[in-house]
Amino acid sequence: MAFTKSIATILLLVFSSLSVAAKTYYISSAGSDQNTGLSPASAWYSISKVNSHTYYSGDTILFESGSTFNGSLYLHKGNLKQGDQQVVISSYGPGKANIEADTSFGLYAYNVSNLDVSQLAFTGNGYQTNQNTGILFYNDLPGDTKLNRVRIHDVEVSGFRDAGIAIGSWNGNSGYSDVSITKAIVYDVGSEGITSWGFFSQSKKGYSHQNIFVGSCHVYKVYGLAKQNKHSGSGIVLSDVDGATIEHSVVHSSGSNNIHCGGPVGIWAWDANKVIIQFNEVYNMQAGSGCDGGGFDLDGGTTNSVLQYNYSHDNDGPGFLAAQFEWARPMHHNTIRYNISQNDGRKNNYKGISLWVAPANTTGGISQLYIHNNTVFADGAVVPSGGGFRIMSSGLKDVEVWNNIFYTDNGATLLAIEDTINTVRFRSNNLYSKDGTPLFIVGDKTYTDPQQLQQHTSINIADAQGLFMQNPRLRKPGKGKTVGYPGKVMSLNAYKLKARSSLQGKGVWPEQLQLSPGAHDFFLNPLPRQQLLDIGAHQRTKE
Repeated sequence: MAFTKSIATILLLVFSSLSVAAKTYYISSAGSDQNTGLSPASAWYSISKVNSHTYYSGDTILFESGSTFNGSLYLHKGNLKQGDQQVVISSYGPGKANIEADTSFGLYAYNVSNLDVSQLAFTGNGYQTNQNTGILFYNDLPGDTKLNRVRIHDVEVSGFRDAGIAIGSWNGNSGYSDVSITKAIVYDVGSEGITSWGFFSQSKKGYSHQNIFVGSCHVYKVYGLAKQNKHSGSGIVLSDVDGATIEHSVVHSSGSNNIHCGGPVGIWAWDANKVIIQFNEVYNMQAGSGCDGGGFDLDGGTTNSVLQYNYSHDNDGPGFLAAQFEWARPMHHNTIRYNISQNDGRKNNYKGISLWVAPANTTGGISQLYIHNNTVFADGAVVPSGGGFRIMSSGLKDVEVWNNIFYTDNGATLLAIEDTINTVRFRSNNLYSKDGTPLFIVGDKTYTDPQQLQQHTSINIADAQGLFMQNPRLRKPGKGKTVGYPGKVMSLNAYKLKARSSLQGKGVWPEQLQLSPGAHDFFLNPLPRQQLLDIGAHQRTKE
């Protein structure tokens, strides 16, 4: 009998907990913290009231659209009891509510997840006076704990000193998994636009975060911090993540106050595995008084990752960079393909595509890097120190460069190689100088005759088809326009091949590498059999 009563008691408790209905709470500028908050007519008034309440699985917190609420949202294990359903934080009515954070953060979620944040504008009091991040999810739980499911979408973030949106952790491999950040507009911030980071160590195994998606975001005016002891001003940068995608986003006009090297870059990843960066546009990135200021980058410790279908133009640094810093984890098996660079490298002698390994790196430099079917244009009248392709150091092993177009005009450098102690293989690339004076720099020597380059160096840039100095017949080289947000980069027509281009069907494919060229070109044209590949980012030849 006692056993039966115990079972009945347990079942009663279980069903009682299941019967608790999810609630919706309203906050209005005309409300009162003495109200229940359970309807617009009985709405709460303040963020402090929101922070003092306890929420359960499936609850919704809605702020009145068009109104401003002062303070910082703070969610933690004390006021958020998590379950299977997400807790939603959003606005009611047309438009967005504004969270006015002053010097603090806009929303801080500490050791909690399963949250959906949308339709809100978070505003700090300016990147020079604010001291925090706009939206911060931070996990420092022990035991390599992964907190699951974060959704941030349709938000606007501005006026914060640190990042606009950050996914952070600092305890072993604890972090977040299944994170989605979409349709976020981030501007007028100091350090980074959108970022992830975790506990870093060269000897570390594994990653803090898993499966982060960033899509259809607009990041601009990330100024950088002149008084910070590291580089700043990057747009979107993901690190310490295993599995990530950044796509259909635009980053521009950032980095002006940076004073360090190692960044900033528009969109990049470092200390990461299986990252895909695609269909993005980056322009007008600035190095400040420091270095870099490039478009896209696969950086220290990145593995098994791809830069594809991106458009970079008019940046201080390289359009596309692969770099390995001194204390990074090993970097290998990365691909840069079907991208377009126009007039990148406004400073520091960067070129459209640049490669660099720190001299003191002890983890093998960069290996198994595949660079193919990109189109790079540089006009020396616009970017006097710019050019096509640059190898900045030794430390490169098994790097393959094939089927690319490097097109220059007005004295821009086609190829610059500071160190030839590398295993870099060039195959079937088109190197073309419109003004008829090709410029090659190897070490401290300059060559204007490709035959002299072949005779006096160990670099072999020729190809069996004899195409490497022919006019590729691009539609409007140098006339690529800003696509902008929320445009689609594949609408860029200036770098399509004209009819009767000699580059059609002349691409090669190193079959021994056992790689796939991908499903389509920059313009979404499907790729044919490998024997019919065109050179450059446009596949004109069909089956």
